[in-house]
Amino acid sequence: MSLTLLQQGQFATTGEQLAIISELAAGDLLSVLPFRSIEGNSIRFRREEALPDVGFRHVNGTLTESYGEISMQSEALHLYGGDLRVDKAILTLEGPEARAWNIQARVRAMRHNFEKVFIKGSEAASNGLEFDGLQARIAATSSQYIANQSGNSGALSFAALDEALDAVDATGGQKYLVMSKQMRRALTAGSRDSGVNGGIHISTDELGRQRTMYADTPVLIVDRDEKNVDILGATEANSTSSVYIASFGDTALTGIQNGGIEVRDLGEATDRPQMVTRMEWYCGLALLRGNAVARLAKVDPTLAAVA
Repeated sequence: MSLTLLQQGQFATTGEQLAIISELAAGDLLSVLPFRSIEGNSIRFRREEALPDVGFRHVNGTLTESYGEISMQSEALHLYGGDLRVDKAILTLEGPEARAWNIQARVRAMRHNFEKVFIKGSEAASNGLEFDGLQARIAATSSQYIANQSGNSGALSFAALDEALDAVDATGGQKYLVMSKQMRRALTAGSRDSGVNGGIHISTDELGRQRTMYADTPVLIVDRDEKNVDILGATEANSTSSVYIASFGDTALTGIQNGGIEVRDLGEATDRPQMVTRMEWYCGLALLRGNAVARLAKVDPTLAAVA
């Protein structure tokens, strides 16, 4: 069974572990993305590609023999984390809080980096170090790739957004919209147009934070990476961006992990007067059903949404 990081936090055994989980789950994405705990270094599963044929028959007639199409898929875990070094002088002069602050900053960087890889990750480009993000999984040749308008770019179309939402099967999961802050502004600007009336409303999540909803689908914001670069900026062809629709769940799109994030105090380094903390997370991303994700591409985020 897949659990979100917030749900896993209920089983934290130390205050440090709970603090790290809370920091990771501070963003929209990692607060709701479930993680399925697996054994070993990968998960292998059957993906349904087509259903078998069925039909009626005459008395004494026969039924046509037919089989569904199933493909074997696998998703690997990836070794994620980093070492943090803090000079002993800082600890002596400023106390242990300085080390805790540095650990928190590293975990925050991991959260922003994970969000970037979730969208832009590529096994090919990283020599297998990263998992494939949604952009690599839904290329222009995919049946789940939907062009926003007939041209090379244009304002976000509510009609195209509805089409992309309908392309995602939410069976066994919760459907979400994933976009940038700029795209959300375009979405809400269009909804304020009386001639468009895009059906936006505001809800609250389990932490009491405001959550934008479109067609009863929560909007998740993916903002900037650990280098302060827009993850979903207008960096695609013709200065456009994409909106992703994903169903999170056990049989849809889910994170995978072997154990949770680990934080180990390695003591003082041998080569310099620094205290070393190592953070590791064996994690990945698994798309268990092909139609659990869709991509709405060729959107100009600088323009208000249109009908």
